[in-house]
This record gives sequence, C-alpha cells and structure tokens, in this order.
Amino acid sequence: MGIGRLASSQGLNVIMKQTISHWFVIAVVGMVGISVLVAGCAARTPEVIEKLVTVKVTVPVVETQVVAVTREVEKTVVVTATPEPTPFYTSVINAPADTLVYPLAGDPITLDPQEASDAISGLVVQQLYKGLFDMRGDGATVPAAATGYQVSDDGKTYTVTLRAGMTWSDGVAVTAQQYVDGVCRLLEPAIGNSYYYLLADVAQITGAADFASGEVADCATVGVKAVDDLTLVITLRQPASFLPKLLAFRVFLPARLDIVAGTGSQERDSLATPPPTATQSAIRNPSTPLRTSPQSAIPSNGPYLLTEQAPGDHISLTKNPAYWNAAQVAITHIEFKVVPAPAEQLALYEAGDLLVADFPAEETARVQADSGLSQELQVLVRPGASYLAFNTQITPTMSVDFRRAVASAIDRRALIDDVLQQPWHAPAQTIIPPGIPGYQGEDPAVGYPYDPAAAQAFLAQAGYDAQNPPPPVELWFNREGNNELLFKAIGGMLEAVGIPVRLVSSSWDVYLASLDDCNKPNRQDAAKKPAECSYGLYRMGWVMDYADPAGILDMVFSPKSAFQYTGWQSEEYQRLLSEALAEEDETRRTELYRAAEVLLLNEGVVAVPLQHYDLTVLVKTGVTFDYPPFGAPNLQYWTLPPGQ
Repeated sequence: MGIGRLASSQGLNVIMKQTISHWFVIAVVGMVGISVLVAGCAARTPEVIEKLVTVKVTVPVVETQVVAVTREVEKTVVVTATPEPTPFYTSVINAPADTLVYPLAGDPITLDPQEASDAISGLVVQQLYKGLFDMRGDGATVPAAATGYQVSDDGKTYTVTLRAGMTWSDGVAVTAQQYVDGVCRLLEPAIGNSYYYLLADVAQITGAADFASGEVADCATVGVKAVDDLTLVITLRQPASFLPKLLAFRVFLPARLDIVAGTGSQERDSLATPPPTATQSAIRNPSTPLRTSPQSAIPSNGPYLLTEQAPGDHISLTKNPAYWNAAQVAITHIEFKVVPAPAEQLALYEAGDLLVADFPAEETARVQADSGLSQELQVLVRPGASYLAFNTQITPTMSVDFRRAVASAIDRRALIDDVLQQPWHAPAQTIIPPGIPGYQGEDPAVGYPYDPAAAQAFLAQAGYDAQNPPPPVELWFNREGNNELLFKAIGGMLEAVGIPVRLVSSSWDVYLASLDDCNKPNRQDAAKKPAECSYGLYRMGWVMDYADPAGILDMVFSPKSAFQYTGWQSEEYQRLLSEALAEEDETRRTELYRAAEVLLLNEGVVAVPLQHYDLTVLVKTGVTFDYPPFGAPNLQYWTLPPGQ
C-alpha cells in the first residue's frame, strides 16, 4: 500500500490474473463453517493453532476455525472454537447529511503521518494531511500543496515550489520547512517507519541512509532542504527517473514539530491522551483511545479534519474550511466504518448504510447476477501482488528444494475458480504485476507452475517422504477479507503433497507488529531475527506505490528492505537492483529487473506469487469516485448523488 502493505487478499475485493487446471473444491457451510473437500486425495485438514495469544472463545464445537491472535500472552495452543459473534455495527443513518460512508477492514494502526506504513492507516492519513502532489484516477499527477517542480540538467536535484497562502486548520502557515521536517521525522530510527528505505535506498536522497541508520544524528545532512518558505530542494546521489512519481506519495507529508515536541507524536494531542513516546502508536498501546478531542486540537493541512475516533467502530472527518482548495471539496463529512467482514459490508451496502463496499467471495455469482448490484460493480486498475514468502532461516523452509515443493503444490487456478469464485481472472506466476515495466507473466519459465508430482519430487530432494515427513510448517496470515477461505485452501493443497501445515491468523495490526518484530536488523524497532521466529510461511500483499519495478522488487524484496521478513541474502540480487536503479536506458533497466525477478522466484525461491491485484468494489449509483492506480484515494475528489 501508495497503499503499501495490504490487509486483505482482496483488499476492497482485490482479484487475480493467469491460468492452470483445477482440482480443489470449496464447500461453504452457512456463513460460519468452511469445509475443505479435496478431490482424489485424502489430505487432512491443516492443523489450526493460536500463537502468542489470549483465547477469546470458550464453547467448543465440531467446526474448526482459524482463531484470533493477540499479543498479550505468549503461548501456543491448539483449539476448536466457536467464532466470536458478528459485532453489531452502529447504523450510519444518524450520520449527518452530505456524508460519504466508507468501510475499513480494521482500525488504522496509527494516524501519525510519519508512522503510517499500512494501507488502512494510509487511507485515513491521506485525507488529513496534504502532500506535494496528488494522483488522480486516470494515473495523472496533479499539483496539490506544490504548484510544480524543476529538475537539474544532471537529474540529481529537484526544486519544488509550494503554493502561496496555505494554512493549517489552526491558522499556522504551511511552509517548506514542515515538509523537510516530515521527511526527517519519517527517516528517524526511533519512528521505525519501513518507508525510510524508499527514500534512503531506492530514491537515494543524499544523506538519508546514514541518518536513517543512526550513523549520523543531524538531519541537516539529508538532501531535503527548505530554501525559503515556499521552496523545497531535494538532492539525490544519482539520477532517479521515477522520483516525480514519488512526489505524489505520502512519504512527502508535512510535520508540525511544535505538536510533536509536546506529545511525541503528530497523531495525538495533549488534550486527548497522555503523551506517547516517539515510537509509540496505536498497536503499542491498543487500550488507549486514539483520539476523541475537539477538532481544533489536531491541526490539519489537508481537505478534512478529524472529529472523532471510536476504535473498533468508526472514524469521523469533516471538511477543513482552511484547506486551500476547500471550495472544490464536494463532500462535507466522511464516516469511516470499521467493518472487517466482507459479508457484513455487503449487508450494510444493500441496506443503504454504506455507499462503498467489499463483498465475500461466495457472493460473487449473486452480485454478478443481480440487476442492481451488477451495475454498481466496479473493476479498477490496481497494480500489485499477493504472495506467500518463506522464512529462509528455519527448518524446513531454509531448504530451497522444500520451497520449490511449496511453490509447485499451490493450484492458483483452483483458488480463483473455487475459492474466490472469480474465474474470469488468471493466476500470477510473477511478482511484477501487469502494467508495470518488466512484467513477464506470459513467460512460463518464470516461477513454478502447479505440479503436485514435481512438488513431491522436490520434497524427496529436500530429504522428505511419507516415512520421513517434514515438520509442520507455520503459515501466518491476517484474517481480514477472504483470507481464511484462501489459506485454508492453500493449507489443504500443501497437506495433499505431504507438507503438514499449521495455520496461524491474527488481526491486521497484530499481524504486522508480529512480523515487524521478526525483521532485525532491517527494522530499527525489530525485536528478533527471522531465525528466532516460528513462521515458515507468511502472507503479504503489496500494492504498488508508483509505476516502476523498483517499487516492489527493491522496496519489498531487497535483502536490505524493512518490509522483507525472509532473512534471505543475495549479493547478486542486490547488485542487479543497484545497477537497475542507476541505469538511465529504460530497455536495459527493464532487462535488469527481469533478471532480478527470475533470481528471486526461480533460484532463491523466496516467494510464491498468488495473485495480481485489481480492485473490485461496489459503489452506489450516483457516487462519483476517483480511485488512483497507485496509492490511496483522495476522497476530496469524490461527489455524492444529489440529495444524499
């Protein structure tokens, strides 16, 4: 999600691409029980465990469920449990007139603009704070807080001009120095935002890597300077042809150091909660309400102000009258409703309580057949990938042949047809998605296609067979969206070729925190190395932040990346990435990225692509929407039906 890390295998119903025959059948038992039926084999259902958990259920039943994970108690238990009742979501009919009601799959982890690195947090933050440029639904980059930029002849210096006369909601002037402060704060090791890597190692802003690593303590050495109140200068170590695309991303959001100095975070204010530390966020102290303070206490330079946040239920925004372009902001109120279950979103949408909604995989056929819903179904461009990745530092996933066995055991066609029920799409063999330079999805030599016989042969090469099976592999995933359906199916496929699996699920915020704790030394705030963590496989989704292969091959899979939880190291892969970043010839650059992807998927076998993203979403007739192909939507460009 840029949106960066994506919480759902379908996002607001994110869907897939490519082909292969299927053998896997999913039967849905009501809205609670999910039975996995494997045709032509006797694979057992994957063991479901709860890890680092507090068990929240007490009544045992026959149906096995993937259970919730919290971080309060460190223990491992095997459970069969009644799922928690579907929560009652407060009806939005009490929302004021002129309100866009928009669902969230979970609570944002943070609303601090320099701490936000996930999709949900980024969506809300983007409405409150305004960056230099915006990306529109057609992919065009348009001026926002900046009016334009100039590039030096050597391609290493960008001079950005800010719009005159802008103010924050509390009357303080918007200045170039605040954008410098935002970059410096995002790079601070104490903040722990994984996007430091994008600025320091991908864009290669001068001095950024040394400051982010803590080797240099003064951000004055970083190549982002305010020449005056309206002029920002960005200096790079080498030319980066993709930098203009990054100027519309939220790594260039401003910071108010007068607020940070008093509270430790731009997310909170002293009137609402005790001051947190510089690194504290919602996930670190989940019991404290984030904010229910007066809107005037939380200054915004964006189109909306935060008026209320009720964790687990809603976040309310109202139009910022001080925003420089307030006259063109059509919607007065935004109500973000926390509705984790796609089935609940669809029910609220059909009742008229949501204007935008996801829907569960098992409802796809009904949505398509319904005369009204089918007209409101939107399929939008969303370059990105959902994938499984390996912990290469523990047994058995440290074996390349074992990883090849896993890659060969997954029938992506069956996942599309029978699990997600979207047969018009095709499975992914590659990490680079369609529409991004370097996409090679039509090349059968990239990655490993579904081949259970090959999977068993790779297992044998890894030293395992029926008499000597591998130890159970923990597969970690977050439970939002259709993920439980998807990973129960994948677990069954792995069991069918002789790979025992334990499925471990948690909410998105806990899931990210658990993975981030296993990424030492790439994350400043990590507690452990991958070798000290128990997952053998983990699920992740990445929506591209800009239209360049570096945005996923480097940003996510570089051995130095803070988003990389595999422990994999490859000097050759890093060499290819570095050469590609410095290459100005686009043809040669594309060749280098293609070679890097083959190394990643075929030789290193670090990840198994599952699907390339599109965005399928229900939008009520009369709502004018604007979903950019990269990053989160700017809701200031949306309009509501007359009389709404």
